[in-house]
Amino acid sequence: MKTARMSLLVPLLMFAGTSFAEGAQKGEARDVPDFESLAVGHGIKAQVKVGPKSVRVEGPSELLSRLRLVVKDGQLTTQVERDGLFSQFQGGKVRLYVSNPHLDGVDVSGGGNVEAEVSPSGDEFSAEASGGAALTVRGVDTKKVEVEASGGAAVNLAGRAQELDIEASGGAVIKAMDLKGVKSLEVEASGGVHVEADPSESLSVNATGGTTVQCVSRPPRTEVKARGGTRVVYLKD
Repeated sequence: MKTARMSLLVPLLMFAGTSFAEGAQKGEARDVPDFESLAVGHGIKAQVKVGPKSVRVEGPSELLSRLRLVVKDGQLTTQVERDGLFSQFQGGKVRLYVSNPHLDGVDVSGGGNVEAEVSPSGDEFSAEASGGAALTVRGVDTKKVEVEASGGAAVNLAGRAQELDIEASGGAVIKAMDLKGVKSLEVEASGGVHVEADPSESLSVNATGGTTVQCVSRPPRTEVKARGGTRVVYLKD
């Protein structure tokens, strides 16, 4: 009987020890070169704010040891080292905190989630999301915002811009009613995309496959090419 009890106890202790090691939390600052844009993937959750450059990561030590932050062509990118043939990176347990004086673009993919306060340095800002990712951007103040979204991604924009260009597919959702001052909106979309925005002067839509474009009112200049169940809705009509 004692032997049987010990046989059961040893695996349980080993499992408990493994669980404790995997759950050990760690926070560390990362020193990176200067960057102007950010790309986050692997299911990682990131928070971005305007301020002096700083980068910090938090999460289980085993995951942080595999996470690399690389700057290439001015873009700070998350990269993950493989750990065995079938190993998975549980990015949802990792938090990335980024501060930078200016940010001209954010790209999130692979189930990542980014909430960003930004201050673009130039006349354009780029927002990209794919693979079920979620991107919320606040504080935009620039001439033009370009959005690319696909694969069920969700993009929320707030701030000010004169031009908004959207290219989307695969059930992506883009909500930009809180992006004020938009004069022109261009949408190219397919596959169940949903767009919300408030252009005051011109609207151009080339869409198919059940896309919905929702505006507050009909702009003076409107060009719509809608096929396959696509709808353009004006809330004040």
